[in-house]
Amino acid sequence: MEATGAYWLGLACALHSAGYRISVVNPSRTAMFARSQLRRTKTDRVDADMIADFCKTQDPAVWTPPPSEILEMRGLLAYRDQLVEQRIGLKQMVKQLHVGSDLRKLHAKHIRDLDAGISATERSLKALLRKHPDLAEQLERLTAVAGIGFITAVSIIAKLPVERLRDGKAAAAYIGVTPRDRQSGTSVHGKARICKTGNGSLRRDLYMPALVAMRFNPILRTFAERLLARGKQPKVVVVAVIRKLIVLAFNLLTRPQSALAIQR
Repeated sequence: MEATGAYWLGLACALHSAGYRISVVNPSRTAMFARSQLRRTKTDRVDADMIADFCKTQDPAVWTPPPSEILEMRGLLAYRDQLVEQRIGLKQMVKQLHVGSDLRKLHAKHIRDLDAGISATERSLKALLRKHPDLAEQLERLTAVAGIGFITAVSIIAKLPVERLRDGKAAAAYIGVTPRDRQSGTSVHGKARICKTGNGSLRRDLYMPALVAMRFNPILRTFAERLLARGKQPKVVVVAVIRKLIVLAFNLLTRPQSALAIQR
C-alpha cells in the first residue's frame, strides 16, 4: 500500500497482526512506475493492476509497525500540531476583524483553551517518555545539542526510522534535504535544489531549530557563516544546517559513544 495520509496505518497494523506480509511504499515510486509503463488511464482497477505489477517486479521491502509507544508519540505530536495551527490561525484572523468586547473575550477564552490543550499534550509526551527509559535517554542526547529543544527531539525520535537507515546521509535523504542535480552533457547545467522527496513533516520540524542553531550553536554558527561568506543564499544555508542537524541526530541515536559531544 501507499503511505498516503494517515489512512493506511490502521489497515497496515491490522493486516500485520493477522499475519500478512505488508509493504508500505512512497507513492512517488508507484507513480513513477506507472509512468514508466506509459499508462494513460487511471481507474481503481487500472491502479490495482499497476500496483500488483509493481509488487511482482520490484519486490518492495516488508513493513513492520513501529513500537506502540512511537505510534502514541506520533499521535500526540500530530494533535499538538493541529492545536498550534488553530492558535496561529485565530491570532492572525482576529487582527483582520473589527473586534468588540464580546468577541475579544471569546477569542481570549479560545486561545486559553488551545494553550491548555497544547500544554496537556506536552505533559502527556513527558509522561510517556518517563515510562520508557530508552526513549528518555535518546531525548537527553538530542537536547544536549544547542538548537534542538524538547518538541524537536521528540519529533526526531518519533519520525526518524533509524533502524531502517544505514547512515547519516540516508537520514538526510529520508527527510528530503539532499541535493538534486540537473546536468546533461555540456549544455544543461541546471541549478541544484533539494529533492524534497521524503518526510516533509520532519523537515519542517527542523526549520526553526536550524535558525536557532545558526545563532546559538557555536559549531553550526561558524559553519553557516562560512557558507554565507562563500556567497551561498540564506535559504541554502538553512537547508545545509538542517542537514547537519539530522546527521548529528542520527549519529547521537545510533552511535552515542562515537558522536561528538556538543554542549549548549
